[in-house]
Amino acid sequence: MTQHDFSDELPDLITASELNELQNFLNSDTVPESAMILDTLDGFLTALVIGPVSVPIKRWMSLVWDMPDGLETPAFESMDQAKRMTKLILKMKESITTLLSSSPDVYCPLYMMADYESDEMYNNFVQLWATGFMAGIYCNEKNRKPLLDKKTVYQELILPIFFLSSFANNVTPLPTKTSNVVRGLIPEYVKEIRKFWLHQRQREQAREKGVVIADEAEQTGRNESCPCGSGKKFKKCCGR
Repeated sequence: MTQHDFSDELPDLITASELNELQNFLNSDTVPESAMILDTLDGFLTALVIGPVSVPIKRWMSLVWDMPDGLETPAFESMDQAKRMTKLILKMKESITTLLSSSPDVYCPLYMMADYESDEMYNNFVQLWATGFMAGIYCNEKNRKPLLDKKTVYQELILPIFFLSSFANNVTPLPTKTSNVVRGLIPEYVKEIRKFWLHQRQREQAREKGVVIADEAEQTGRNESCPCGSGKKFKKCCGR
């Protein structure tokens, strides 16, 4: 298969050569057998990007190298190699963020950007992506609870992807026709899930920058903690 070059659409995104470099590393003997491959990583990072809050890198990076437990790590040849691979993973994550925020119509998973020799191979790569995506959901499950508790939304947006992942190996699979439809709709599921959490994500980003959100300020008592997250009382911070 051939990987698509993100940089065809937008500048400063991860390039085809960088994706190939990262793919070669993830496929090498340097990393544990339980490490994600590129398409799994793509699904995983996508789930993190469209979630309700930012997930600290220390919480998720270990799962890239050892998806089940996050306990094993690569045998990096040098500190420079470790920094380089980390940089490429973060650049890949930022590229997904940029595509979804600036050009959502351009976004699609990596498995849609390649040519395959057979339908079976295509389906295998879809499963890898979906497995990574669900791993990203479970990685931050507590903060995703509002969506997971909304049964209609969960059933319409998350459950179809779950059925395509290896997490569903022990459950009755979707009918073939339904699975084929779901595979083609994944970009739309991703954009709808992102939209569901977008307002909350924007509020979190505003707080990180110390910006007080108007409706929160109106609801905050002068002796309560400031919503900017400074730790000070509202009257001694943004309420002055």
